[in-house]
Amino acid sequence: MSNGKVPKWRKTLYEDNGYPDNYTPPECFLAAIEKNKNLLLYSLWECFSGAAEVGKEMSVVIIFWCCYKFLKTDLLQPETLLVTMLGLLVVGCTMFISRVRKVTFTGLLAGIKTIFLFTIIGFALSPVLYKLTDTISTDTIHSMALSSLLIHLLTSDYGMYAPIVSWQISLNAAVFSTVCLASRFDHHLSAFSLLCLSVFSFLLVPLSRPLLPSPLLSSLLLASAALSLLSCISTPQLCLALLALATVQIACPVMFHRLQADKMTIHGPWDEAVIFTAPQ
Repeated sequence: MSNGKVPKWRKTLYEDNGYPDNYTPPECFLAAIEKNKNLLLYSLWECFSGAAEVGKEMSVVIIFWCCYKFLKTDLLQPETLLVTMLGLLVVGCTMFISRVRKVTFTGLLAGIKTIFLFTIIGFALSPVLYKLTDTISTDTIHSMALSSLLIHLLTSDYGMYAPIVSWQISLNAAVFSTVCLASRFDHHLSAFSLLCLSVFSFLLVPLSRPLLPSPLLSSLLLASAALSLLSCISTPQLCLALLALATVQIACPVMFHRLQADKMTIHGPWDEAVIFTAPQ
């Protein structure tokens, strides 16, 4: 108070106006309420595109599981799987070089060196790998592998920032699942081929996301391949996978898009103070 007059209240914390810091006049409290401030609404196409990223990773996991079952039952030879991955790797590298056009000879040589080093180490350790868990039952191994793959799906990077997203945890969970499944084989070459498939599926495929077509198209292609392979293994597993993919890629985006209209956020004087710098 100065000269017998009450100073006018202003929402400033750096000046002493004679009011407590948490004071707000009654006539200004409700008038300062803002609803749905900075609310971001997604279109139906964006919802389907985001769900397609999750569906692609689910399809990759299903394809990985199908390849393991085919190797286990000798329906797929490890040599065939390795040659197929090598062909896809060459095609992918060619597409990357043709699009980027900034690949130096030094960088290309470093990539070849890394691939060669991984191949030598993986092949050398595969005889130990496929005998690693002989004393553990197959049901326990499959349960551990399934849990690790679920952790991989939960922590994968789908293009949005979240506290649960961690590519390190996601990749390590996928590799741990591969080690568990590879220990069920009777030959080290099968274990080595599954290890290579894990690196190809859970490391190289996510890195090649910019080279893939639109999320919806690539998700449709991967889902078709995954369901086709799974139909050769088990009809109940096929129905369960089809239900999961349909829920994630169709039901969830539609529900999310419709529920956006019911979202309500309220901002007002009770919010934390934010420092604002006036333009010079």
